[in-house]
Amino acid sequence: MTTGEIPMLTEFEEIEPYLLIKEDSGFQPDKLLDDQALVINTEQGLVVILGCAHRGIINTLYYAQKLTKVKRIHTVLGGCHLIDASKEQIGSTIAALRELDVQHLGVSHCTGLPAAMIMAQEFGDKFFFNNAGTITNLL
Repeated sequence: MTTGEIPMLTEFEEIEPYLLIKEDSGFQPDKLLDDQALVINTEQGLVVILGCAHRGIINTLYYAQKLTKVKRIHTVLGGCHLIDASKEQIGSTIAALRELDVQHLGVSHCTGLPAAMIMAQEFGDKFFFNNAGTITNLL
């Protein structure tokens, strides 16, 4: 399934003010209501495939749990949009990922190297770079 519009639930995830949309009245902040993710319910738990997670990786995961009524998150793949995140936001994201007990975390593009390196240190063998052409056998 796809998530459709993802609600903003966390205190620490927000849309960057430089992301704008052109309207008749000029450029306005883009709420990125079209941001969504693909959610696959497997026997091992949810697999959540992010596009760019503009509305927040944790907001997306919480919403996937709510939609499916499944708590266990087996794998998260894609961009986490932490490229411009503060150390505090990265720390809050990692704490939430630990609380969610994500089993595999494959990040790409907009996660940003600083955030990805911290995630790699924190999650060890649960972490991997999910770049174009990556093949995994996690299920």
